[in-house]
Amino acid sequence: MLWSFVVGTSASADIYNQSATTLKGCECTSSCKTALHFECDVAPFCSVKSKDCAKGTADWSLTAGYYDWCEFNAYKKYEDLQAAEKKALVLAHVTKNKFSGHYPAALSLLAGIMGESVMTSFDASADVFPQDRKKYIHSIGATGGIRFDSVGGHPYTGLFEGADHGIIRLSSANEPGKGGFTPGMGIKFFRDGRPSANFVAMYSLDGQTCEDADFFKHDWSNHISATSNFALKLLAAKFWQASYCPLMVGLSDISSPAEGQVGVFPFRLRFHALLSRSCNCTDYEGCMKNLESLAAGQKLFEVYAEADPGAAEVLIGHISITDPLTTSKFGDEELFFKHQRMETDFQLQPKWLAAIDRKAQCGMGCTGTEAPPISKGCSSPFNGSESMLSDDFVVTV
Repeated sequence: MLWSFVVGTSASADIYNQSATTLKGCECTSSCKTALHFECDVAPFCSVKSKDCAKGTADWSLTAGYYDWCEFNAYKKYEDLQAAEKKALVLAHVTKNKFSGHYPAALSLLAGIMGESVMTSFDASADVFPQDRKKYIHSIGATGGIRFDSVGGHPYTGLFEGADHGIIRLSSANEPGKGGFTPGMGIKFFRDGRPSANFVAMYSLDGQTCEDADFFKHDWSNHISATSNFALKLLAAKFWQASYCPLMVGLSDISSPAEGQVGVFPFRLRFHALLSRSCNCTDYEGCMKNLESLAAGQKLFEVYAEADPGAAEVLIGHISITDPLTTSKFGDEELFFKHQRMETDFQLQPKWLAAIDRKAQCGMGCTGTEAPPISKGCSSPFNGSESMLSDDFVVTV
């Protein structure tokens, strides 16, 4: 019997209810976990029953015996549903318990993040996080329903042509306080009979000051700029375990018209808010209540697309509220927005790599079409702060 944390043991069993598999098809005899001595916490692994696995021979270590890396594949029973059904299921969980989560203590924040696998955020195929976790960033938010209405006249395909069934979660990456706050969002669009398309967007990792008290003061994008904050550079170094372009998330999956098909997608999106909501740095609960006042039917964002690096932006549509936002225990603790590596987009559009300053815009000069493998989890820049300050290091997450 496979052993790992199964979300199906919780209230969200209708969304994800299966155990992890492994890369080599082994049978786990322990939960999936990370460890510093296993490629510096790069990915979850489990101890396995036998070295002889369906797809090869398991690796061996003194502390775990035979082991393999865990995978969290799509839960077919749920993914086979229509987009409207999946949205309804998720929103039912969102509204069931409107108590918020909490931000972890500042002293535990960096250590906690460094001990988790960021690869799971890029690789897992699920609408809830498929493994037990503590949410160290974006810990408290407001979640509700959205749709995307295309203005037409653009070349982009798939959900860029219109998406009726979506979820948005608005939150601050850090715990708001006198130093300011860091607004951003996760967006999920459900699809009939296949996994959802997701992306995240922010204004800046450095956030905004308390004087900028409008949650939507600045435009947001799926590409963000570098930071000079050393703690954020450490965080970026952690995200480099999953992508050599941690300042961007890709968009190609959104454009896919069908499973396994490639669509037409832009290099970057920009989100310009059409309304404002006050967010007092010292009253985040009040900030969340202000976000909850967003009414169904309101247009929230104009969406602009940049076809290629440096191209003029074009308005492609609007994001509107369909279901009121609410604070949510489920939204804070279980809802999952998969991140798409920018390397996937670069594989499909390699000309973009030649058109950007990879060090400045991605955060790392070695950015290319291939993401870092698990075996690079302890490689520079992860082996000490000196290498993280080298010429190849600029970024933030």
